Amino acid sequence: MLIYEHIWVAFMNTYYLPDDIIGGSANGSDEVVIRFYISGRDSVKNRIVLNQNMINLLVSGTKTVVYPDATAVVNAGELVVLSTGNVLTSELLTGGQQFSSILFYFSNEVLNRFLIKYDHLLQTVTPLGGRQPFLIFKQDSFIKHFTASMQALLTAENDLPSALRLVKLEELLLYLLHMDPERFRAIRIITNDRMQLQIKKVVESHVGQLITVDELAFLCHMSTSTFKRRFREIYDTTPQKWLLTRKLEMAAELLRSAGESPSGVYLKVGYQNHSSFSEAFRNHFGSTPSEYQQKRMNVVP
Repeated sequence: MLIYEHIWVAFMNTYYLPDDIIGGSANGSDEVVIRFYISGRDSVKNRIVLNQNMINLLVSGTKTVVYPDATAVVNAGELVVLSTGNVLTSELLTGGQQFSSILFYFSNEVLNRFLIKYDHLLQTVTPLGGRQPFLIFKQDSFIKHFTASMQALLTAENDLPSALRLVKLEELLLYLLHMDPERFRAIRIITNDRMQLQIKKVVESHVGQLITVDELAFLCHMSTSTFKRRFREIYDTTPQKWLLTRKLEMAAELLRSAGESPSGVYLKVGYQNHSSFSEAFRNHFGSTPSEYQQKRMNVVP
């Protein structure tokens, strides 16, 4: 069944997106929300609170988005990447057609993970000057086919699985990066806090290494006290506890592989000796690394 998102919005009403179309605040399974939106009438100055970032692939009609310091006008055959925040939107029908578009809503966390994953493709790219809360791209033949495929997919499925939503968003973001890397680099501005992205990038890329909190703070260009405070705001725990948990989770994942041994795993997750690793592992999982691996090997799939 095709999912039509009719959002008839009267002036002076305030709507929260995507919360209002998914029945409440987005949770982990709703990090990416995809909808086919269609409207049969003009609407002017809808008050919208975007609680997630949005990509709007405009199929027909014209859309105007007003931010406090900038205005985006998007026509059919274009797409726009919009940042979170309060906006006024207007939708105009053209040529007797309905207003229609494919909408991707996604959290800053999803975008941060994408930027960390593909940072190697961005390091040599110089972003275009200027700061604005949106980016407009022309839909080339690939994006037009992508839009048509998404419309067909949404026609066939009542709701897409979360893994498929995430893959389709990544496919679109990666193509935009390939198509126009300089402008894509500017998408970093739509994250609320670049310092948060920097912290995540540094700590998550050093989980399995011998590194101190002071050294992580240095790599983030912060004092240790500032780094610890900002880290707690992001992860709701201390750097030491977070790193310990992540190291042990990584060790457990390695131990579930038949090709790994406890005596070889501890070095791969940043421990200097086997005894301290075994003690920490037992305290966390309730069994030694050898016992844990033996139990997993004896489990019948």
